[in-house]
Amino acid sequence: METYDVVIIGSGYGGSVPAARLAEAGMKVLVLERGPRLTTSQLVQSDHPKEITKVIDVVVTRSNLAYRTGTMVGGASIPMDGAHFRMPQKSFEARDEAGRPYWPSGFSRAAMDPFYDTAETMLKVRQMAWDEIPKAGGLFARMLDAAGASCERARLNYTDCRQCGFCTTGCVFDKKMTLLHTYIPLAEAHGAEFRPNVAVDHLEPQGTGYRVVHSAGEVFGQRVIVGCGGVHTPALLLRSGRYLPNLSAHVGEHFNNNGEHTFVGVTPPEERYACFKGMDNAGLMSFNWFDSDGITLHPGGGLEPTVLAARLSGDTAPWPKRAWGMEYKRFVETVYPSRLIAFSVLGLAPGNQAITIDQQGKVDTAPRDGRAWNAYLDRVDAIIADVADKSGVALIPTVPRELTGTTSAHLLSACRMAESARDGVVDPNGQVFGHENLYVCDASSLPFALGVNPALTITAVAERAAAGIIARG
Repeated sequence: METYDVVIIGSGYGGSVPAARLAEAGMKVLVLERGPRLTTSQLVQSDHPKEITKVIDVVVTRSNLAYRTGTMVGGASIPMDGAHFRMPQKSFEARDEAGRPYWPSGFSRAAMDPFYDTAETMLKVRQMAWDEIPKAGGLFARMLDAAGASCERARLNYTDCRQCGFCTTGCVFDKKMTLLHTYIPLAEAHGAEFRPNVAVDHLEPQGTGYRVVHSAGEVFGQRVIVGCGGVHTPALLLRSGRYLPNLSAHVGEHFNNNGEHTFVGVTPPEERYACFKGMDNAGLMSFNWFDSDGITLHPGGGLEPTVLAARLSGDTAPWPKRAWGMEYKRFVETVYPSRLIAFSVLGLAPGNQAITIDQQGKVDTAPRDGRAWNAYLDRVDAIIADVADKSGVALIPTVPRELTGTTSAHLLSACRMAESARDGVVDPNGQVFGHENLYVCDASSLPFALGVNPALTITAVAERAAAGIIARG
């Protein structure tokens, strides 16, 4: 059996970051990735499902909930929209209903800033200049200004963006500084091996390490780091549960979508632009309501006609009575592509689902108490309705309330870190409670919603975890 100092499962932020740092420290590192490895020349600017599914895996559960994850070497860094924000101190201070802090002691903005510094340098994160903001961003800023709200230029890992509108299928111009441009080359320069098209089934303890059983055989790791992402990491641990005694009952629980809630609106007739152009993140971010309501708001670009698959019915006047037929066709002709604007809320919100597995070990979900989530949505809907009313933007009903938040790419907290096994799955260093040398190092370990895109925080937490492993020898 092949033997490594470290076997890492997943090549997204939670896998590639520790791969680079541990390889730098002289460890023999193997990274297993279930998806392929593609070069920039193999990416295609297309909305054809065949091309989209090269870089995005849409995980659909038995209850028809769908979650988006990365599916190639580089993980979610390939299709993500480039937003990299440091988590505000308010997010570190979030508490549950019993008053318990979600984040373990020792985590704060000040404590994490050195790791954020490193992550931003590696990923080439910077604040956008005003002349880089696409028209969607300008209309978003005007909308907020009309509502008496503020926004600021976003921090992205883009360089000289071409504004083509195909960020989600991977940048064919190498303008997005993904893991394939940053941490992965560093890891490979120090001897780490990235092995694509290998799906891991489960883990088994062996001595002081672990057997990693996968689609092509098995390998042994003295240490194993699970970085499969927000839904696949808890699923892997659940499949491994029969081999891992006393695994925390929190595995799969507390699943959180970072309070993501998306809106689509129709701008006033005089506000026209090509909504399919421009970077997917339109380069702005509003923290206007963060201190008061714990939410942020950002615009989107690159809109395609599929966003008009709205939940229209007879009571959605002035819109068509249904999302098909001649009336609907004429409606679409009047608003696409010149008058649509999309924007998303992120916020400090609890989840309402748990990650489970079915009898075949595939990812599934189970509902949890949704009262707090619905109360959050009520607050968000009221805020956005007020913005729309003051700015003249007409909101289109899209995702029904019962499915809101279930098509997210922000997949957090289903293996959350905590002070003890009573409250979580991993300790503040990312090590699984009761299982030495087994770590979780991805979005699933973040204990609660952040209110901003999690990519930079995942990277910073992974930097911190890798530094801890190296320090412990």
